[in-house]
Amino acid sequence: MVDSIPTWAGGEPEGTPQRLATELPTPPVNDRPPPRDTKVITVEEQTKIEKELAAAREVQAKQAAQVKKARQDMLANQPKPPQPAQNPGN
Repeated sequence: MVDSIPTWAGGEPEGTPQRLATELPTPPVNDRPPPRDTKVITVEEQTKIEKELAAAREVQAKQAAQVKKARQDMLANQPKPPQPAQNPGN
């Protein structure tokens, strides 16, 4: 159909390669892959990883608490702005 439309009307531009005589096969996009033979991770590995994550979470919580305390200490130790001088004669 597109081959019959002239170039000036939006058809294929000049020098376009010829179409294939046969269509390419459609890839099997809906086919499911075969089930895996092995587990992705063992129960022992998962337990080890969970313990490591819990330990890392505790370390980060301690560091966050230290940063929060240090920030509060820094804010508490700021110099107070000077008070304007009061003029008793006014």
